[in-house]
Amino acid sequence: MRVVTLSSTRRAPRQLTPEKRCPRIPLIAGTSGCQTPEMNESAQNVQADNSGPSLENLVEGLDLGEEVLHPGGLNTSRELADLCCIRGTSRVLDVASGTGESLCFLAETFRCQAVGLDLSESMVKRAQRKAQERQLAVEFQEGDAHRLPFDSGMFDVVISECTICLLRKETAIKEMVRVVKPGGYVGFHDLCWKQTAPARLKRRLAEIEHQHPETVEGWKHLAEGAGLIDVVAVDRSELIPNWTKEFKKRLGMLKRLSATWHILKRWGIRGLLMIRESESIFRSEHMAYCVIAGRKR
Repeated sequence: MRVVTLSSTRRAPRQLTPEKRCPRIPLIAGTSGCQTPEMNESAQNVQADNSGPSLENLVEGLDLGEEVLHPGGLNTSRELADLCCIRGTSRVLDVASGTGESLCFLAETFRCQAVGLDLSESMVKRAQRKAQERQLAVEFQEGDAHRLPFDSGMFDVVISECTICLLRKETAIKEMVRVVKPGGYVGFHDLCWKQTAPARLKRRLAEIEHQHPETVEGWKHLAEGAGLIDVVAVDRSELIPNWTKEFKKRLGMLKRLSATWHILKRWGIRGLLMIRESESIFRSEHMAYCVIAGRKR
């Protein structure tokens, strides 16, 4: 994925607190069905802009003091683990593992063998330090989600958290299925559109954030198309409102003001307006969240 670097040295608490890495968050002070073939083609061709104004790029340079940023936090990670039947004997791969917080939590909770993969060298180093501090035998390494550096059938479970909408979705899911054993589980949770979402809103999110969510049924269709059976799709739309409110509250006014200053200094008024527009899309009635899990034949 286009990786986010959250530069924080504070050790995150281990308890189940809301919100891994998904930077679709209310940062700015003062801001309150399957896609069409054309949109899917656009998703395949788009290259994330590492310099333009977006929440994704904004988070890259900010110290948010947070280790887990996805809706529902570690509770959502636990739900995904249960759907994927993670056990103490499971060998688990986390694709785009970010800060490593979720994978370390799963290793602590289930005593499973755990491997994390991320495109960012800094994220991998940060996750490795975390595992060492907690005395966990969790492996973290660099790699591309579109070309997983593992042999076929190496893992019992492969997961990814709040990331696939930033990737070439079909390719990433097929790679996850490839490296899991027959009978093993693949699961992920991510943003999704409600059926009411207008095409203009989808286009605008893609333009600003380079994200291409599906509907709940769209995600399920992609999972089945990649070779999964018994696919479960859980609508967790109720997580979005509380996630945005709680995260904004925990950030506090000073960090939100710092974010606003960072935006103005880097991108000017136009950048501030674009990021506020992005925030409004994430807070809109058309945005939802879901958990998907299925079994390889």
